[in-house]
Order: sequence, then structure tokens, then C-alpha cells
Amino acid sequence: QEVMWEMVQSPQQHYQRLSSLLCRIRDSPEASQELERWGLHLDTDIYRTQGHILPVERINLRHRSFLPAEDLSWHREVTREAPIAVISINSWLLIYPKRLQHVAKDLVTSMRSSCGAMGMQVGHPMVQELRDERVETYVRTIQSSLGSQDKVQLLLCIIPSSRDDIYGAIKKLCCVQSPVPSQV
Repeated sequence: QEVMWEMVQSPQQHYQRLSSLLCRIRDSPEASQELERWGLHLDTDIYRTQGHILPVERINLRHRSFLPAEDLSWHREVTREAPIAVISINSWLLIYPKRLQHVAKDLVTSMRSSCGAMGMQVGHPMVQELRDERVETYVRTIQSSLGSQDKVQLLLCIIPSSRDDIYGAIKKLCCVQSPVPSQV
């Protein structure tokens, strides 16, 4: 939700939030001292530049096309209609810790429902429930699951919030060592 909220902000809202952040940093004695230590100074005004405004692009779906609203939000339209091309997800893997079982169940239900509205068929996932939330447990489970499955189209992992160590290990494994589309 927080990411979506950030994405739908207007340019003016982004400008105000960034200006506010700069003021908070400037007004914080600790932050100011740290910046001084590095020989840095933050200007409270965001650098302005002249830019070229591009015309609005038409968004094409399978059965219709439209121009986005002035606030550039178009997520509602694209989640209610089929895209030009659809790929079904029949072989996917869901990994989560036991204590987040309810979150996993709700996620699968929501995903199948919203994807179905777009004409995308999503089969039931292969599920791996973890006994603990250690980095090694995630990595070992992913490695063994990817090794034993034919072709996994998507790996979806649910992790406890604010666990950058787990996120980094999963992404390294899925992007470098055993490439597979993944969402954490």
C-alpha cells in the first residue's frame, strides 16, 4: 500500500514531500553535524530545471484503449480488463513462514481473483511452509524447490517485514544463481 501511495502522488506532492524532508534534515542537529563532517551542505530548495512535457500516451488493452486521467492514474482500468496478450501462470511456487499462513492464503485468493479479472488464469501454487524465518531456511527451501520442479514460472516469497537480509538473499539466488522471476 505504501508503494502504491508513493506512485500515485502528483509531481507537486512529490516536490512538497522532498522539500519537507530537506527541511527536517537541515533542522536536525545530528544530521547537520554529520553532513558538516563530510563537508556537505543541503540546499533547501530543490534544483529546478526546464523540461519538455511529453504528450499523454494512449494505453491500449485488448478490447479498448484510453487516455489516462490528468492525475496519470490508470491502474483501475488495467486491472479490470484483459491486456493485449495474456500468459497464464500454471506452475508457481509460494514460500512463507508458518506464522504467516493466513497472509499466504489471502494473497493467493486475491491474486487469483484480480488476475482472473484481467483474463489471466492462475493455477494453485506449489506451497512450501517454512518452520522458521532464518535466511538459510529460505535459501535452502528455494534451492531444493527449484531443483525438484520442472519449470517454475514465478517464485513468490512472503517474508516478515523489514528483513532486508532475507530479501537480498532471495533476490541474489533468483536473479544470479538460479534465474527465475520472483516477487518478495
